[in-house]
This record gives sequence, structure tokens and C-alpha cells, in this order.
Amino acid sequence: MKKSRVLAVVMAVLMMVTLLPSMVFATAAPSGTLDGKLKVKGTLAIGSTLSADYSKVKPEGITDDNVSFSWSLKDGDLLTEVGTDKTYKIAEKDLGLPIVLKITGKEETGVSGELTVTTQEVSETEEEAKALVEKKKEEAKAAGEDPDAEESEASADSESSENTPDTEAGTSEEPAENSVIEVNGEQSGPQNTDEADTSGDSQTETPDSAGTAADASEKNEEPTYSASAYTEDGSGILDFGSVEEGYTEIPEAQMVTITNNGTGDLNFKEIAPENFMAADINDAPLKSGESVAVWVKPREGLKAGEYKDLITYQTEEGADVFFEADFTVKEPENKKAEDHENNEQTDPGETSDPAAEKIYKLTADPTELPFDDLTAGYEKVETTSTVTIKNEGTEAVTLVQPESEFFDIAPVSEVESSGNIQLAQGGEQTFTVQPKLGLSAKDDPYVEELVFASDESTEASATVTASVMVKTETPKTVTATVKPEGPLKFGTLEQGYETAPDAQPVTVENTGTEAIRIQLSAPEDYEVGEPSAEVLNPGDKAATFTVQPKTGLQVGDHSDTISVTDQNTGNTLAEVRLEFTVSEPEPEPEPNPGLSVTDSLEFGTKEEGYKELPDAKKVTVTNTGNTKIVLKQPSSNAYTIGTLSATELEAGDNATFSVQPVSGLSQGEYLEDIVIANDANVEAYVNVHFSVTKKKTDNGKKANNLTGIKKPSDIKDLPNGTQKTQKALKLPGTVKITTTKGEQKASVKWDVKGSSYDPSSAERQIFNVKGTVILPEGVKNPNKISTVIAVSITVNGYQGTEAAASDNKITGIDSNGKYDTNTKITFTAAGAGMDNTNPRKGDTRYQPKSWKITETRTWDGEPYTATFRVSKPGKYTLKVTFGQQKYDGSSWKDTGTQSESTVTFTVSQAAVLTATPSPAVTQTNQKSAVQTGDSTPIMTFVIILIVAVVCIGGILVYRRKKK
Repeated sequence: MKKSRVLAVVMAVLMMVTLLPSMVFATAAPSGTLDGKLKVKGTLAIGSTLSADYSKVKPEGITDDNVSFSWSLKDGDLLTEVGTDKTYKIAEKDLGLPIVLKITGKEETGVSGELTVTTQEVSETEEEAKALVEKKKEEAKAAGEDPDAEESEASADSESSENTPDTEAGTSEEPAENSVIEVNGEQSGPQNTDEADTSGDSQTETPDSAGTAADASEKNEEPTYSASAYTEDGSGILDFGSVEEGYTEIPEAQMVTITNNGTGDLNFKEIAPENFMAADINDAPLKSGESVAVWVKPREGLKAGEYKDLITYQTEEGADVFFEADFTVKEPENKKAEDHENNEQTDPGETSDPAAEKIYKLTADPTELPFDDLTAGYEKVETTSTVTIKNEGTEAVTLVQPESEFFDIAPVSEVESSGNIQLAQGGEQTFTVQPKLGLSAKDDPYVEELVFASDESTEASATVTASVMVKTETPKTVTATVKPEGPLKFGTLEQGYETAPDAQPVTVENTGTEAIRIQLSAPEDYEVGEPSAEVLNPGDKAATFTVQPKTGLQVGDHSDTISVTDQNTGNTLAEVRLEFTVSEPEPEPEPNPGLSVTDSLEFGTKEEGYKELPDAKKVTVTNTGNTKIVLKQPSSNAYTIGTLSATELEAGDNATFSVQPVSGLSQGEYLEDIVIANDANVEAYVNVHFSVTKKKTDNGKKANNLTGIKKPSDIKDLPNGTQKTQKALKLPGTVKITTTKGEQKASVKWDVKGSSYDPSSAERQIFNVKGTVILPEGVKNPNKISTVIAVSITVNGYQGTEAAASDNKITGIDSNGKYDTNTKITFTAAGAGMDNTNPRKGDTRYQPKSWKITETRTWDGEPYTATFRVSKPGKYTLKVTFGQQKYDGSSWKDTGTQSESTVTFTVSQAAVLTATPSPAVTQTNQKSAVQTGDSTPIMTFVIILIVAVVCIGGILVYRRKKK
């Protein structure tokens, strides 16, 4: 071979080696713009969990880590965002609304763009969701469309999704107060909203591998019940070996795995085999596809013999599962030796004859099989009995299975054809026996002798007597009663109660002939406990559940009813009446400060130049209100005021201080109200009087007798809320009197406290204040002229504070502001006068009532805030409506007057980053190479490729030069 050919072969091999990376490198991670069809996986019913299905989304290989999620409720043109997790659990608030899922590519993972899908309306139950899917199919067919391509798949997947595990253990939802309202919910960017979805069809798909099972489930909505048992060695037989009679150590328990192969839940009955012990399966129903391991072991004290029992687990649904348990108890060795010795003594010199020693003998255990009574028309037999046929002869026999007119007989293990079984000496065969279906009712039982014979000898047979009674079918009734029969009375509590009334029990008793599956309605205002038993068979102990009112209920009658329903039939069996009332709380006493003070102090009269002071007198101040009051130290120019014994008075407390005229006062009347000021601005004063007369020098002057008193003028137009004091009411301290010596002034002691004036009233008040004129020293009143006078005072009514509609504001959103379609806008409505925390009768305010962009939405109370997002570009106006309210002295009342405030803003389209794929290159913003997960070094192959190319080029040049 020429060198050139050898080199060519070598180069070809090298080139093939360089191609190896293309075969061994892993598939690149998904990269590009979202495209294709997004679907939702899950059942559109309350309580179900939804997730995204990427089976038809491009680029292929998209996972939850490549996108972000936005779950929204679609109400007309408004979208309300309810979740941003990978999964979304449907709540009661979603009932009747379609759900919109939007996924957005995470550019940091190489994926961009958006896809959107809209489901059909949410139903209350899975059955209703399935019915809605079927209805949509029929509507599509009537319209000439083919719903099978998408809807049948969605329908089937909706049913099967219940068995599909969630992506995550839990879901999260945004709280209602933080929900975002989407206006004109059109999404931007590459997306697929699927026109079929807008008609209400649910695109709730699971992977295609579930399609067949889902179709089958859709065709047969009735659940199926079946189960299977698997032993640890896979033989279906538990072999516990052998022990000697009188054993005290029980063989170790062996485990059997029982699996629910059907679609419905299985409820297992208690089990009690005769010769073995087995674990019960009664903790909870065995769900479809679930398995449970149970233990089995022999009982203690069994007699010598071979035990081949059929262990049968029965279910309430009729799906029985069984397996065989084998255990041998041998006779003690000393007993065998004694038996052998006895046999030798019985026939010491007899020569054995093989033909004479052949013994054919079959025995049956048990010999009688009585079955439970059946009812005419029965469709299944709950009880399966077993009988064991044993070859106790000396020869092997061919066991012939009997044929029966009334009973079905089948061997537990595999047998030869034609029903004949080879049974060796000492061998056993167990058969199951049960009545055949379709036996009619009659007065006497069906009795039949089942003869198990052998082909070898007519003497070798075993007879088993089977019997069953078929009774006339009794009418089926589904009824139940509840106790107590009367209503559950929880009494009355005041609003704001923190502890709910004690829970009360309710019992449900099955009074019919059929089993019932209890379902309880859930009143909104009550906590209803789970019943102690979900399924009640006739004669079972009554099921119990508890009922208790919830805390935090509002004022009103919360009477309601719990319906007890049978899930099997849907019929209401009984009702429980509930009675509970929440009353208005006793109003907390409004702050009512009050003080009482010693009425007055009289210090008598002293002559000018007096040296001996009148005795000091004590004044007591008592807090008669219901709030704490802080006193201020009183003062006076004509009197010495002692220090208050206390300045802070709780309700009912008191304080004291002393009062005494000062020395050196000149002639005059010292009538004064000593005011005890306080932080509650409560009127508190004590009236004191001390008179100083002119020093007598001439006793021969004529008498100075009172001839009249000049009444002061009426006082009018005082402002509302004027304090109830002499000074505030502008009462004069002196009046003019006339005497036989002319006019002069006299002090007046006014009885302000005794007047009818109420400073807290908002009404206009006209009242009189009486006063007593104190005659100056030397003035006599021989004519008994009345010294009591009265002044009429008018205090104007409260006019109220008028809130101006022009003070209504909308904050948080800029007037003529500019936003884009990705912006969440939060605003607050601030009504004029809403900050009036201490209103008086006649005050007004403006309360925010509703807001509107395209549709009107209302507020039930504070906070008057909302968040929205506009997904369609354009110019919009936000309008907020305020309602005027007026305070009537106890609460705010609507007047019917409304005011509107508006804000105009502009929404532009948000920028969307997209990548346009070309046939050869997928654009990406990543600076590094695509990560494939393969660590194979590529540089070695590149070097080999370069060397191969150089060699090939050298050969070509060499050949040209040679030619």
C-alpha cells in the first residue's frame, strides 16, 4: 500500500475521532424566546392545586427555574393578581372566575418573553369541573369545532391530576389587602392566550403519559375496587417452618404488603384468623395506589398438625385479598418412639405385605361450611370460606374437585388441568368455597354435600356440607337521626368577646338499613369538628362531632343550620339548628371629669387695723368624675392659700388645702372665688368672704339704712361651651345699692353651681343665676329688703364645623403622571374632616365611598387605599366619590350629598426585551459558552482536527508536485 493511501486512512480516522464530541456532548440548556402553547395542570375545583405544563412550550426543556409566575383572577376586563409561586391552590373566593397564568422568562437563564393561558371558570367540586368540561365540548361540537384535540386531553388530565403530586408542598397567596387589580388585562410580548380558552375551556393538562388512564377514567366515572398481596419472597405463601408441640417461642412475624390497585378508597374490616394472628388495617382508608405492610405470625399453643390457613383481608367495598400461611407443629420425639414401640408389640411376627398395606384416606377440615344469610338480589358475597383436604393414606392420590350446583369451589394454589390435583402422602390442598351469585330467596336454606374424591379408590373421599340461607330482600332505607333534637343554644355575648362559648356535641345515628357516609355543611360563623366516624353501618355506634361559634363575630343574630348529608346518595338526612347572638357592647363610659369643692368659707368681720387673724379653714376638693385629674396650686392676694395635699386625683380621691385672710387689709369687702385650676378644665372654686370695717371714731353719726338694690343687666351671646364659672359667665363681683346716705357698692355672692347651665350641651341655653348681696359694714336693713338678685344669661348653640368638599384629596398618584404597563399604582383617598376624632353634633366630613377607572369598586372601611395596574396603553382617569356625613351627637349619618375628585394619568407600553432566533445561531446576552453539563475537554479534539487538516493539505501539495 502506498504511503499516500496510508496517510489518507490515518487522516480519515483522525477526523472521525474529532467528531466524537458531537456525539457525547449533552444537550444544551434551553435558551431563546418563549413560544408555543402554555397549559395549566390540575383540576379547576376549590381545594385543587394548579401548576404550569410546559409540554408544548418552546424552547424545549423549560422548567420552573427558567420562568417567573403570575396567577390572576379574571373578572371581566379586570385581572386581580393572587399569587406568584410555582403552584396555586384554588380558594373559595375564586369560584366562578377563570384563572390566568402568565409566565415570564428569566433572562439570566437565557430565556425571555412571556406566555399566557386562561382557564375555564373555577367550579365548586371536581364533579362540577368535569361536567363543565363536557358542556364546553358539546358547545364546541354544536359550533362545528373539534374539541377532542385539546379539550379531551384537558378533561382527562383534570381528572387524573388529583393523583399527580404537587411541584411544591405548599403554595402562597398574596393577602387580599395587597392584591393588585389588573385593568384591561392584555399582556405584552410574545404570548399565546389560546382562543379556545376564552370560551371557558380549561387547559388543565398533565403529561401525555397520563392521557390513557385519564380517558379510561372519563369513560368510567364509577370507582373500581381491587387489591393485591405480596409476600417478601414473592411466592404468595408465608412459611413459618415447623416446631414441636408444646412450643413456647412463637416464630418471628413475617410481613405482607397489601396494595390498593383500584381507583377508590378501601376500608378494611377487622381480621381474626383461627390459627394465626394478623395486624388489622383500620387506622384510615387505604387510598388508591397506596400500600400498607401488615404482620402475620402463628398463635401460641397449637396442637400437632399441619396448618395451611388462607388469611383473608375483607373490605367494606367487597375487594377481598388473601394469601396462604403455612405452619407445622410436630409431635415430640419421645411420643413418636412410644408409638413405634406400641406398633411393634401389636404385630411382633407378622410379615408385611405391600399390597395389603396400601391405605387410601382423605379427610376434610372443616366438615361443615355454614355461610352468613344472604338477601335476594345480592351482587357479591362478603364471606369466603376455606376447606383443607388432606391425604392421610399411605399412597399418593389424584384428587378430583367436586362440581356444585349452589357453590363456587376453587383451589387456592395452581392445579393441573381438568381440576385434578396430585396429592402426595400427607399432602394437603386448600379450596375456597362461597355461594354462587343469583341464588333466589326461599324458606329453607340451600344445603349441599361437596364430595372430594380420588381416582385411585372410591373409599378415598371427604365430604363437606355447605349451607346458606337466601332471604327475601328487605326495603333499603337510608335514614339517620341527630341528637339533641332541639336547637343548639349558645346564648348571647357582647361584641368583642375573646372567648367563644363552649363547644357542644352532636351525635349522628344510622337508623336505616344501608351504610351512610357522613358529610357536614360548614356554616360560615361556626367551627364544625370532624365526625368521629365518616362511615356508619347499620347498628354502628353513633358518630359524634362538635360545634362552636367563631370568635370576632359582628353584632347580630347568627342562627344557622348544619345539614347532615349522605355522600353516597346526596340526600339530606338531618339538620341541626344553631342559635347564637352577638349584642352591642355596653358603651364604655365617655370621659366625664368632675370636681366637688367645699361650698363657701365665711371669715366674718374685722375692724381695720386688726391684729388677730381669723382662723384658717380647710377646703376639700374631691374627684367626682371617672378620669384622672391633675390639680394646680390655687392663689389669692387677699388670702393665704395652703399647699394642696395632693395634685393628682384618681376617680374618687380628694385633696385639701387651707385658706386664711392675710393681715393688714384695709376697709372693704373681700368676696372672692378661689379657683382650683386643673388639666381637665373642670370648673372648681370655693367662694370666700371677709369683711374689714373702718375703725370707729364717731358714734354719733346717723344710721345708714338700705333703701334699694340696682339689678345688673342681662348677659347675652356668650359662646357655646363657656365654662360654668362666675368669671367666664361675666357675672359682676359688686352691685350698686342705695342707702339713706346715698349710693355705694356691695359685694355679690353668686350661686353659679345651682344654675341649670350645662356647658357640654351644643344647644342654645337661656338661664338665670341667683346671687346674694352682702351689705357693707354699717349698712342696716331695717325694712327687710330682699338681698337676693338674679341675672339672665344666654349662651349660643354650637354651629358645627363644616368640612369643605374642596379639601378632598387623592394621594399616591400624580396628576398628569406617566406610567408604563408594568407599574403597580397605589393611591389613597383622603376625605375632608376624616381626621375629626372628637366630633360634636353638627360637624360634617366627607367619607371615601368608591373609585373607578373602567369599573366601579367600593370601600367597606379604612384604609381607603387601592392598588391597580393598567395593562393596556392609553390615557386614563381615576375618579373617587366622597359621601358627606353629619354627626348627630352619637354617630355619623349620610346626608346624601356627594363630591367627586379625579386624577388623569397616562400609561405607556413597557419595553419588552426579545431575542430573534436565526437558523444557525441563538442569540443570548450571556458572555460565557452554553453550559451543557458535559466536562469532556474539547481542546484536544480541536488540536487533532487541525493536525488532520494540515496533513491532508500536505498530501495534496505533495501529489501535485509529483505529477
